[in-house]
Amino acid sequence: MIIFGTRASNIGNFDVPKSKCEYCEMESTQRISVFGKYAHIFWIPFFPIGKKAIAECTHCKRTVEQKEFSTKLNQLYQENKSKAKRPFWHWLGLGTIGSLIALITIIAITAEEDPRSKLLDNDLNRMTSSPTMESDSISFKIKQLFDSIVADEINPDDFEYLTKIQGSKALILVKMPKLKKVEKSERSEALDIIEIITNNQDDLKGKEKYIGVSGAISMMLIKTPTYEKNSRLALTSELFEFYGPKAEFLK
Repeated sequence: MIIFGTRASNIGNFDVPKSKCEYCEMESTQRISVFGKYAHIFWIPFFPIGKKAIAECTHCKRTVEQKEFSTKLNQLYQENKSKAKRPFWHWLGLGTIGSLIALITIIAITAEEDPRSKLLDNDLNRMTSSPTMESDSISFKIKQLFDSIVADEINPDDFEYLTKIQGSKALILVKMPKLKKVEKSERSEALDIIEIITNNQDDLKGKEKYIGVSGAISMMLIKTPTYEKNSRLALTSELFEFYGPKAEFLK
């Protein structure tokens, strides 16, 4: 349960001499105490939300809230309220969040980008919804099987494919724009279908397979020799090893 609300703390006091008290009618000194209000979550101050003041007659000790100030007393308060400065901790929560955002931004800007991510992006951009036996025979066969067994509401016509063989490794990519509509427990069937085809291809015998299945925006299914994930946000970095060790690209 999130506990939130507002609180106030004293942020300053000042005397206003020769200010008439409405109660004892003495032109005595009014001592005004200013309180800074702030919003808090779990009692941690987040941001200030205003001020309130209380005046006390130094003669009769009668206190008056700001809403009951006379016109003259309110004028004197407005002229002097700048003397009450807010402490920095009234912005503690907001400042902490701002610092975290700034830190995350700096880390993101300065983080070393894996050069293999561009290679994967290039291959993702080369995917096609109409592979042919001549251009990409493995993708062509995967498409044929998907077209024959996938329900029409998932729109198999919109699927995109790419298969790439590089040395002892093979990259198999499939994009299914409406994959999020499929129950998580059933999504792994897409990997099973891909493996039915790829396990029976002579040119993939003995190859390490890096399989990635994406939805409309993000990768959702990944299977490599060392990793398997079924998630709404699977790590595409697990496919980078298809292109080779990172160290080779940093030379």
